[in-house]
Amino acid sequence: MHDEHAEVEVDEHIDAPPAEVFEYVADPARRPFGDDARVQFGPEIERDEPSRIAWRVTTSDGDVHRDGRVDIVVAPDGAGSRVRVSHHIGAPVAPQARAELAIAA
Repeated sequence: MHDEHAEVEVDEHIDAPPAEVFEYVADPARRPFGDDARVQFGPEIERDEPSRIAWRVTTSDGDVHRDGRVDIVVAPDGAGSRVRVSHHIGAPVAPQARAELAIAA
């Protein structure tokens, strides 16, 4: 990824009611992107049940880290739900800068 800031967004219809979809995506064991070596979920930063939830995330590509957030919005859509997942990706943070930020905190 070469952009300073980026956003990835997915908008889909799910054949389930909003409360059921929200319960599924809000469960930490079912995080929409999973936890792997490249995406680490931080704390939940927003919750407006059953329509919105957000987390802080850090993505890593080798020594380059990007802080960001994942927002999930769930809305009624006919007999099911419209789900929008947005991953906002910040500018790269070099390892030395991350260490300095951690010391300052």
